[in-house]
Amino acid sequence: MRLSRTLSFAMATPFVSSMKTILIMGGSYGGIAASKFLSKELPEGYRVVLLERNSHANHLYVLPRFSVLSSHEYKAFIPYNHIFGPTPGVHRVVHGTATKLERNRVTYTPAAYALANGEIPNATTSGTQTIEFDYLIYALGARLPGPIDFWGAKNVYEKSANLVLEKERIAFNGTKPASISFLQTAQKRLREVESVLVVGGGALGIQFASDLKDLYPQKQITLLHSRMQLLPKFPEKMHDEINQTMHKLNVNLMLGQRLDLKTTLPENAEYDQQGRRVVMTESGKKICADLILLCTGQMPNTDLMRKLAPLAVDEKTGLIKVLRTMQVGLPQAQFTAQGGDNTGEVMTMPHIYAIGDAADAFGAIKAGHTAHWQAEVASKNILASISSQPLTLYEPGPPAIKLTLGLRHYATIMGPEQTITVGDDGKDDLDAPSMWPYVGADFEKDQDL
Repeated sequence: MRLSRTLSFAMATPFVSSMKTILIMGGSYGGIAASKFLSKELPEGYRVVLLERNSHANHLYVLPRFSVLSSHEYKAFIPYNHIFGPTPGVHRVVHGTATKLERNRVTYTPAAYALANGEIPNATTSGTQTIEFDYLIYALGARLPGPIDFWGAKNVYEKSANLVLEKERIAFNGTKPASISFLQTAQKRLREVESVLVVGGGALGIQFASDLKDLYPQKQITLLHSRMQLLPKFPEKMHDEINQTMHKLNVNLMLGQRLDLKTTLPENAEYDQQGRRVVMTESGKKICADLILLCTGQMPNTDLMRKLAPLAVDEKTGLIKVLRTMQVGLPQAQFTAQGGDNTGEVMTMPHIYAIGDAADAFGAIKAGHTAHWQAEVASKNILASISSQPLTLYEPGPPAIKLTLGLRHYATIMGPEQTITVGDDGKDDLDAPSMWPYVGADFEKDQDL
């Protein structure tokens, strides 16, 4: 399998300093949407630069399934080669990790694979690079829970008291082979263990628990959730459908109980006579399992914004405060934002926008489709700013989700009336190839990239 060669083509011509730059930090759902929208609509003299640390776009929604079920891993990682169309022109994808954000400049460390491929001219293995920008869309999302966190300091699937996996997996470096290796390590471990404790009754935890029990009926699968209602941001009828399905699958549901996280720390590790990890709930209930999957604790990736503008990041949630225009909002300012919604928020950096899981977007759920619509608002407003036109205001829609409940069963809820529909014709690969055109890729032609 070869790595994406996006930059070897896109960087054939050097950056043109005379061009105005719209920088998009983060190449997930929101960043992809903004990149495509702006690259098609920007006037002459402007370019899009997408800064992303992964070599391929990660289709996050299939990662729980592909952590459990084998043979489909490669479908989750989509090349960026054609995100700007067959001929990218002045637009660029830059692979690297942002390390510092300033008002009109970002400093980044080029990805090792980009250096190895010669994709970043004149870059060194130890040096950093900078990109000057006129507008910025901050779309860095959130740090993912351990079971699907490729970049985590520790691979949660690697060890238990009585299981030590081979150390042959590729050290994670943001490439497609390393991402596939992570999923295959997960699959191997989940095949071998006899019991799993899944913590967290959000979509991730529910999908892990139901897929595991459906594929491995003999395993003991426990789903622990701190509230009495699963998916509490959705109507109770969604909880009822999930609850009913979990009982049919014989998943052990423990609702209204919170895990004592201190008992999960390495220094507090305790094991029973069978070698299973022992943890406790805050109420004192003991739970034993070969493997614990913590599907909670998603934290926004907002450290760079916090260092640039501390008042722009909420101290409690870590989310970036934004206006209805998706521009970054601050409580102290030199002028009031155009298109404000009378919240008292004012703005000092009208050229910087924040979208997706990093943004405090007026109650919008954290999901790919909401990031998409926020990206569209931000992109339209950048175009409006360029042409001195009125700005568009963002209004989040009602919560919507399609949730798998085992390999075939699923439930969907959407629309103003929050209508729930169920089905039993789900696919093993969750129709992952249908996502490829969203990134400008053709699955049949590009799956080996």
